[in-house]
Order: sequence, then structure tokens, then C-alpha cells
Amino acid sequence: MTSVSSIPSWNPSPSRALSAAPTKADAAPSPAPSPSSIVDIGATQVVAHLMPSPKIWESPARDGVSEQMTKNFSARAFGGRFGGLGASLLEQIKGGVRNMSQAVQQAPPRMEANTYSEIGGLPPASLHGNGEDRVTLSITTKSGVEVKLSLDSQGDGLAVSMTTNGELSDAEASALGELAKGFQEAIDGMGQSTPKIKLQGLMQFDQQVLESVKLRAEVKVRGEPESVQTLDFQADGAQRQVSFSGVAGSLDLKVDASALNTLGSPARQAKALSSYMKQFDQAASRGHGDAGLVAMLKDSFTALHSNAVAPQAATDTPATGKWRLAAEDKSILTGLADFSASVSQTVEFSNPMRSAEKDGFNYAVSQKTTQAGASQDARSVRQQQQSKLSASFHQSLVPGVPLRLTDSTESQNYTYHQIEDTASSDAQVAYKDGKMVKASLRQEGSQSEHVMKYFLGKLESDQTTPGNYSVLRDLLPLLGPYQTGELGMTPEKKAEQRQQAMLTLSDDVLLQSYAGLSISLWQANVPAEQGEAAAV
Repeated sequence: MTSVSSIPSWNPSPSRALSAAPTKADAAPSPAPSPSSIVDIGATQVVAHLMPSPKIWESPARDGVSEQMTKNFSARAFGGRFGGLGASLLEQIKGGVRNMSQAVQQAPPRMEANTYSEIGGLPPASLHGNGEDRVTLSITTKSGVEVKLSLDSQGDGLAVSMTTNGELSDAEASALGELAKGFQEAIDGMGQSTPKIKLQGLMQFDQQVLESVKLRAEVKVRGEPESVQTLDFQADGAQRQVSFSGVAGSLDLKVDASALNTLGSPARQAKALSSYMKQFDQAASRGHGDAGLVAMLKDSFTALHSNAVAPQAATDTPATGKWRLAAEDKSILTGLADFSASVSQTVEFSNPMRSAEKDGFNYAVSQKTTQAGASQDARSVRQQQQSKLSASFHQSLVPGVPLRLTDSTESQNYTYHQIEDTASSDAQVAYKDGKMVKASLRQEGSQSEHVMKYFLGKLESDQTTPGNYSVLRDLLPLLGPYQTGELGMTPEKKAEQRQQAMLTLSDDVLLQSYAGLSISLWQANVPAEQGEAAAV
């Protein structure tokens, strides 16, 4: 008869075959061996020592990075494996470290650590660049030195490295170290169950010392089927861009901050950002967009527009940009750098009875500023903003009751919505012989919602609701050198009135994607000689 009995009080010496080499043993104390067991096979007793598998280290060095790797190793998810590790690696620069490489890997069960590679396993160093989850950060200084950091993780291993291809000054080392928190925030954002784009910290890089920052993250999504989520980001003093691709969909955003003369004050930029945040929310609500994807758009849009500073004072030599712009010119501008952004949600086909019906959300928005003319006195400035929303979705006939569409006609009680919206804003000024000769603002929009209602699988109604608006304002009486109604006014009063008018205008030029009420407001408040408005 064969029997197995546990002997918890017996603690034999570990066998030589299970010992770890002293130079490559895990830095953390090994857990106590689990209880041995005796297996009786007839008259023979076989003792099995259930010892834990050792960890194999690339380097015997024990520093803050290695300690963080030890803490994280037991985690399997992206967020846990890389928690605190990016910041720890980048902070090494403050301590004078310029190059380092470390990796740790779990040895197969019952394999001696110091003979791991000799028996046929891959050495830990082979993990570099080959992880299922990976992050790379590349930073180039103004002097041309590139610092590259990489983090790799797979089921049985974790690796990090940092390389520097030149000498760093104290100022450069300090500026690099200051990005440690922002680097970790970006990693942690991608490690969440619903990914987030957290680039605000990295965007605060010192543009006087650092030339560019680039980040790439790849996260393996474990599920059925498996997929990969990626984030690419790069920024320098003028150009910034980010792209994301994942389970929910994709996002692309580019910001051109090279024309500093078109940028507004921090307060002006904040107001424009707030306006766009509201429009993103309105588009998501109207088109039933994925909340996580729209949140990524909002976070990345805000981050990429940060750290873009307009000149503090006007000079004879304009800041980066074609012309030196007057206050009147800037009053028709949003104050933000030019950009293009798009979000595309992964299409789903949720109704098995009608395969042509799909659930999707596509939203795009952009701004483009053009500066032209033969000279400063013959300049023209034009800023165009556009947005487009295409969306489709199913909705339950009973509010608050989830919709579950199946092959059964009893489940076919719903409305199917198709949304098509566009909006545009076109503001421009032009000068001849140094005098403003043209100033106008045109804003247009169209909205269309097609709704089909089904009950027990039968079409009950099919309606399309259109909506259009168009506004054209002649701004020359407002911005030109000779304004009506100024006779008899003191110079101080004229200046005050003009300043207030330009402040009001700077709010009006913001894109109005969902602003049907603004038409009636303009019609009520704009004098006839200042423009005309029409709405349908």
C-alpha cells in the first residue's frame, strides 16, 4: 500500500542541486522551504524537498533599482511590474549613474541557479527589448546627448536598462531627474484597467536644457483574444504628438506650437481649453462615445497644449511666426497652438438580427492659422477651426433598462441612432498700408440625427432631424481704426470700450459645435452695422 504523510517538523538541509550561486542569488531573503513529504512505496521511502525556484540576476549589483525590481517581481500585471520602477531608474541620474543594466528571471523548478544558462535556459540579459510588456523613454539634450531608458517584462522575468551616449552637464542631469515623476505617471496611466494618457509631467521638460522627449509603451492585454495596447508620444519645443491604439479604439493628436506669436496668455489658453473640454464632452454625450477614450483625448489635449508660452512683450522682431501681431489680430484667435485631433472607437455589431447596424464613434477637430502678406503693413491673419462627429448606437426603449439584443424578436425593442454633425469657424483680418481693411468672422454648423424605432422587430418609425446655422459678422467697425459712436468720448473711455469689445470677441471666436442658442444671442446683441446672422 502506498501512503503520503506530511512531516512539518522535519527540516532537512537543502540538496546541492537546489542551491543558488552566491553571486546571482536573489537580493531578498528566500522564503522558508515548504514542508517535505515522505512517499512510501513498499519498503522504500522517497523524500521530496519542495524548495522554491531561485531567481537569476544579470548583475550582482544591489541598488535602488534592483530593490524595486525585487518588490515588483511577484506581480504579473503591467502596472504592478513597473510600479515605481521608471522613476527609480531615471532618478539614478541624480546620483551620477549614466549607464546601467539589470534583469531578473525565475529559474525553472528544481534547476540550479548557477548552471541555469548552461542547462539550456535563456540568460536574464536576453530579456532586454523582448518583453511582452515594454516601455522606452528617449530624451535628447540641447547639447546632443541622448539618454535612453527601457523596461521589459514577461511572465518569468523583468529587465531595465539605461544608456547615455555622451557627457551630461549638471544642469542636464538635474533636468532629466526632474522628469522621474512624470515618467512614472505615464507608466502608471497605461497600467490601469482602463488606460489613461498621463503626459502632463513629461510635458514640463525644461526647454532651455532638453531638446526632445519620446515615449513608447506596449501593453499586452490578456484575454480572449489577446491584443496589444500602444502609446507613442514625442515632444520638443515646437512640435508635440501622441497616438494611442487599444481595445477601445484609437486616438491621434498633433500640436504645432512653432508660431509663438499666435499664442495667447495663460488665462486665454485656459479659457480656450475649457471650451474645447466642454465640446468633447458634448460630442461624447451626443454620440455615446466610449468614456475612457474621450477621457484620453481630454487628458492628452490638455497636456500637449501645456508648456507653450507666448512672448511676454512685443518687439520690433516678432517671436517665432511670420509677423508681429497687434492686439486686434490676436482678438480673433483662440490663443491655442494649431492642432489636429481624432478619436475612432472600435466598431461593434451588437444586433445579431441586423448585421448592417453598428455601434461606433468617430470625432475629429482641428485648428489652422495662416499668416500671409508681402510685408508687416500688408499682412493678413486667418484662423480656421473645424469639427466633425459621426456616430451610431442602439438605445433601449425603456430608460435605465439595459438593452440585450438577441436572435429573438422579443428582444428587438430599441431605437437605432445615426449622428452626423459638423461645425466650423473662420476668422480673418487683413491690412493695407498698415491700416486694417478687412475683419470678419463666419461660423457655421449642421446637425443631423436619423432615428429608427423598432418594436418586436418591426420598424415603427423612421425620422431624420436636421439642423443648420450660419453666422457672418463684419468685425471692421469693431476692430478698425475708426469706430462709430466714439465722438465726444475721452481717450480713456475709448480705450476701455475697445478693450472690452476685444475681450468679448475673443470668446465669440471659439468654435461653437453645439451652440444653437448662440445664434439668437448674436442676433439679439450684435448691432446691424456690425454684421448679420442667419439660422435655419
